[in-house]
Amino acid sequence: MTLGLDSVIDHTALGLDEDDLVDLYRKMLLARKLDERMWALNRQGRVPFVVSVSGHEATQVGVAAAIDPSKDWSMPYYRDVAYVLAIGMSPRDVFAGVFAKESDPSSGGRQMPNHWSDPDLNILTQGSVIGVQYPQACGVAYELKRSGSDAVVVVDGGEGSTSEGDWHEAMNFAGIHKLPVIFVIQNNLYAISVPAAEELAGQIADRAIGYGMPGVVVDGNNVLEVYGATLAAVERARSGGGPTLIESKTYRYYAHTSDDDDKLYRSREEVELWRRKDPIPNFRQYLVEQRILTEALEREIETSVTDEIAAAVKETESAPDPSDPFSHVFVNEIVPSVPVTTIEPEPEGEEGNMITAINRAMHELMAEFDDMIVFGEDVADPKGGVFKATLGLTEAFGEDRCFNTPIAEALIIGLGIGTAATGTRTPAEIQFADFIHPGFDQIISELARIHYRSNGRWNVPMTIRIPYGGGIHGALYHSQSIETFYAHVPGLKIVVPSTPADAVGLLRSAMEDPDPVMYLEPKKLYRLAKGPIPTSGHTVPIGKAALRRIGDDLTIIAYGTMAHLAVEAANLLADEGIDATVLDLRSLKPLDWPSIEAAVQRTSKVLIVHEANRFLGYGAEVAAQISERAFEWLDAPVVRYTAPDIPSFPFAGSLEKQVMPDVDGIVTHARD
Repeated sequence: MTLGLDSVIDHTALGLDEDDLVDLYRKMLLARKLDERMWALNRQGRVPFVVSVSGHEATQVGVAAAIDPSKDWSMPYYRDVAYVLAIGMSPRDVFAGVFAKESDPSSGGRQMPNHWSDPDLNILTQGSVIGVQYPQACGVAYELKRSGSDAVVVVDGGEGSTSEGDWHEAMNFAGIHKLPVIFVIQNNLYAISVPAAEELAGQIADRAIGYGMPGVVVDGNNVLEVYGATLAAVERARSGGGPTLIESKTYRYYAHTSDDDDKLYRSREEVELWRRKDPIPNFRQYLVEQRILTEALEREIETSVTDEIAAAVKETESAPDPSDPFSHVFVNEIVPSVPVTTIEPEPEGEEGNMITAINRAMHELMAEFDDMIVFGEDVADPKGGVFKATLGLTEAFGEDRCFNTPIAEALIIGLGIGTAATGTRTPAEIQFADFIHPGFDQIISELARIHYRSNGRWNVPMTIRIPYGGGIHGALYHSQSIETFYAHVPGLKIVVPSTPADAVGLLRSAMEDPDPVMYLEPKKLYRLAKGPIPTSGHTVPIGKAALRRIGDDLTIIAYGTMAHLAVEAANLLADEGIDATVLDLRSLKPLDWPSIEAAVQRTSKVLIVHEANRFLGYGAEVAAQISERAFEWLDAPVVRYTAPDIPSFPFAGSLEKQVMPDVDGIVTHARD
């Protein structure tokens, strides 16, 4: 649907008075003058990088005027200078980012300029990866709707972002659940240098119908038309009508960024043609014709804007530089200091297997925490997950607290980021570790970095439950061990239980932790590992290993399925007179180094066992740390026993048996 100019040109029909119009004009002019000053600073060599907004002011100010920043959420993209100014950020805030100062409210100088963030204005921190904001916006919107709020979420992006899968996954989910989210696409005809004809098939707004929402095309250079369309979308969302897609057709007058040369891909004539549609002179003319903007008022606005920008530059350029690049990796920094030297007593509880323990823990946590929601593929009743880990949760706690998602892993992680950002406890499930890779960007670029990149102003208390590993004839795509990919990334915590009690205790600890936690569930142990299932708040500290057996001849370090098998192997070794310590890491990140060091000092020989392939596997890091930090205690080189370097475990049992580490292999390597 295209809105005609005449349908919104009358400001009185939109409920706007003269003061409102002057305010719109001032904000547009402020953004333009600020943009011009940023470019001048860049040319003078005083700032290294700027992102331009000139040409987009009407779109951004028009959208911002239609929301209430005191309750509505915003997820602006990097070009949204006018938008963030219009909802409450100051020129000082913007220049603090441009000058990379400690006072930068978005990141404290940790991100490039224009990566907006401000919890006080409900601006969720934004990164550089294109399109990841859309699923996150759906997560925020879902929680707003579930909590009964009438607040809405506005999420912005350029037309290039609509080619990303995250955008389509988010549009689909928003349509399914009728979420109070407004998707604003600022179509300026270029994705850096790629023209729209090479990036878009058809019109963006027309895609909305396929996702069950209205799509509107507006003249992005007419602030009143943009405001009218956004106001209608906001009112629709507040009343429960669901999402709207707004395609705002506009143009950027300068290069994509200060590092771009737009003369290479567009002509001067094209730019000049669009400059005749400049939103600021056109709106000024409207105000003059309406006898609202007098010459005196125009001079007053111009002077106040110029003075405000000059003061902001002067104040921020001389402000202190940031000095601490090490803080805010985690909210709850865990640095193990006391080694584990005794075997833990088993907790009390009914005997059961690991999958039963996880299911009971989920029920207990859902009952205890009203703000906890569970989602993923097939997790809702009657299925209750492909492994039955979430069976009964929907029936017990309702469809809004345990629900299915489409098959869309990037959506699942992004959705969790959004819900967790609102403070909701969010254990999202990825059905198999092998299929988590479409969500890689959301995990690596977003989830792991949010606390750090926002200078500690945002945190994401999200847990990702992930069945992983081999031994169940799952073949190449249902047997992978993914821990090394993610253990490499600062900002994530990773835990792996090997007993039912640890499954309960680590899950609770993950849910209570303010940082993102990847909770890896060894599929082979779901029904193989049996033991007491504790209740009533049992916890296992993140960052604390467990001694499963104490011996003097060598230390076997393992986790997950291999920790379970290592205990069996150690008992067989004892029959041969070889007395082995078995250290179950349980926590891969943070790593319990003091307990490793104590075990090495006790035995002076180390065997590391894991089922992931050998090259750059997790055991390589453990071995490196032992060599660097405990070399003087070693009587022999550290040995690794792992899967070989093949893509994953084959399907045929005869093939899988040859490559998956087992009890006999652990015994052989320990003996050797």
